[in-house]
Amino acid sequence: MKLIKNDLLIESQSYKDVTLIAKRLSEILEIGDILFLKGSIGAGKSFFARCIIREYLNNSGVYEDIPSPSFSLVQTYDNIKPKVCHVDLYRMSFSSEIEEIGLDDIYKNFLTIIEWPERLGKNKPDSFIQIEFINCQRIDEDRHLKISLKGINRNDISLFLKELKNDFGELD
Repeated sequence: MKLIKNDLLIESQSYKDVTLIAKRLSEILEIGDILFLKGSIGAGKSFFARCIIREYLNNSGVYEDIPSPSFSLVQTYDNIKPKVCHVDLYRMSFSSEIEEIGLDDIYKNFLTIIEWPERLGKNKPDSFIQIEFINCQRIDEDRHLKISLKGINRNDISLFLKELKNDFGELD
């Protein structure tokens, strides 16, 4: 694992470890935070988002399905704390379509989780956390996670990255 400024590469993480990382990240995310999940199809983006959302549902005593927003594009959970908006931009191809979603309002009022953030193009926000799922050929394989921060300078997030580095050990 390597920590370079605000980037952390965690190598060879199992399904169980990815679940744990999502759970721990859910403890510090709040309304106004934007989480980008980047990676190929089947890399674990939706799984990671569901792990975070499941934590909030459980903590709020709410029991409901967590559908993928692949076809609806946007799935909101405003009956939990923090309120979460899960966005899947895979089917988006034009910036006008992205503008119609109203992401600026969503960013202000929700913790926003976005799959396929590269589709935002020039509409990317100034600050976000990005988790990239690397070298994932099949869902049951270990994966590398690259966690990057852009425009974020929060002590709790820096501490989260340092704890991940300590917990998953140094790799050469």
